[in-house]
Amino acid sequence: PARQRESEIVALLESARKTLSGGGSVLIPIFALGRMQEMLFILDEAFRHEAIPPVPVFCSGLGMDLVNHFHQISKNSKDLRFNRRVLKEVGARPLPRKLQAGRPLPMQGIYLVSSGMLVENTPSYMLASSMLGDERNSISFVGYCDPSTPGGKLLEAKPGETFKFGEIDWTEQVKAKILQFDMSGHADREELVAFAKKVSPKTIFLHHGDPESRKWFAKELSGLGAKIIDPEPLQIYET
Repeated sequence: PARQRESEIVALLESARKTLSGGGSVLIPIFALGRMQEMLFILDEAFRHEAIPPVPVFCSGLGMDLVNHFHQISKNSKDLRFNRRVLKEVGARPLPRKLQAGRPLPMQGIYLVSSGMLVENTPSYMLASSMLGDERNSISFVGYCDPSTPGGKLLEAKPGETFKFGEIDWTEQVKAKILQFDMSGHADREELVAFAKKVSPKTIFLHHGDPESRKWFAKELSGLGAKIIDPEPLQIYET
């Protein structure tokens, strides 16, 4: 619901305010498509209303390339409203040049970088290794994290434990605050079933879910009279 989502955004900004006011930095691992662009607008509004102190906003990753695409699409479509001017409004800048995995950050600020799950060889993975060992910092996840990813594993880690960044052969003690905010824009399974019933499709492909989830959907949608396909990798299907 919109009200719950708004509450999560407020909680995220309050957490960021406390971190920044205490001399720490905020890492927001972000998904490139949609979520980064949304967070830029949220930060812009937060700065305007002085919800968080003015600090540098560092942006990096595929999401920055998509900013330009969103800007162009919004010129020709009423379904998308985005202007890359927001980058100037928040003072977005590239990552500092002297960043090194496991080394303290050279500048305090908000780091809005991909990937959202701290996948290896991404800016967020490298930054997490530099921020995790400082209790002043916070790492705030704003989307789903698969339990098998570094982000998912970090969410399960307890304060004081050691966390290994295997890709860069670095181990750090968990001192920074690890937080998660439910800002997902995904529909839940019941909403997806309701949508399928509303549009009455002739064919339904089940994908992007574990086997048990796909079995659940197959059962729930079996009464629609639609052809339900649970596709196999590398197979071609005609409908």
